[in-house]
Amino acid sequence: MSRHHIASDHATKTRAIRPVLAAQLPLPCVEGCGRLVVPGEKWHVAHIVPAALGGRTTLDNVGVAHAHCNHSAGARLGNAITARERAAANGIRAW
Repeated sequence: MSRHHIASDHATKTRAIRPVLAAQLPLPCVEGCGRLVVPGEKWHVAHIVPAALGGRTTLDNVGVAHAHCNHSAGARLGNAITARERAAANGIRAW
């Protein structure tokens, strides 16, 4: 779990949100894969505005995502943040 999720108490809030979303399935994957998340699949409560970018764990800012889609999106975001931090440390300006 990322430092952003830990700081926001994501796991505790997700326990309350997950049953609400589960009752509404099937729903579209918020990570944009174009497929529906259906009952019986592995899925995550995913942020629409990522926690790393200031998104909060509220019912208005979460949706369902396939486990694979959510892991992939988190990896892409984490890599982008790390690359930006490294560039800033080396004096390279982001355009």
